[in-house]
Amino acid sequence: MKYFIAMVILVLGLGAGFYAGSGFNMPGKDSSLHIASTVKEILPISEYACLVFHYSDVITHSDSLKLSPFGTIPFTEKKAIYTIDGTVKLGFSGSDIVVESFGNNILVYLPKIRILSHEIYPETFNLYDERTGLFNRYGLKDANEIQMAHKTERENRINEDAGLFAQARESAEQSLKSLLENIPELKNKHRISFRWEY
Repeated sequence: MKYFIAMVILVLGLGAGFYAGSGFNMPGKDSSLHIASTVKEILPISEYACLVFHYSDVITHSDSLKLSPFGTIPFTEKKAIYTIDGTVKLGFSGSDIVVESFGNNILVYLPKIRILSHEIYPETFNLYDERTGLFNRYGLKDANEIQMAHKTERENRINEDAGLFAQARESAEQSLKSLLENIPELKNKHRISFRWEY
């Protein structure tokens, strides 16, 4: 009888130890890790452009030669009006995406949106009006400097446009959510939400 009781205790002890040891591999935890890995594999791994827009801008430029400390030199003032086209891409690096899964909830952490690229098209740089001074005329160097200065100014305006970045985030969420919801493992089974870095 004593041996029988000892055997029962031993069996129960081994069973409890096995259950406790397998707690680290519970189906729920494995499932969450698997889902998070699956989602991460589906999402972009390189740069992801969530908003692309084209623009046509009018550039007003004026300049004059100056001789310090006497100020502007007479007959050197020049003014011009140009137009130019460009394309801007807003997005983020897919490698910075982090995914967490909790039960039926999937949380996708997305990095801060930034300007991925900004192209201006010199062939669209057109002159509409020009007034030059006798000793200060526009040349090729002026054209290049005006274009580069405008590109920098345009990017500063874009970075200050909160509405534009909100539109980019909304576009990204709609696209990524649609992509993820078509995965058979997730369809109608998980709730997907996003968190952004600002």
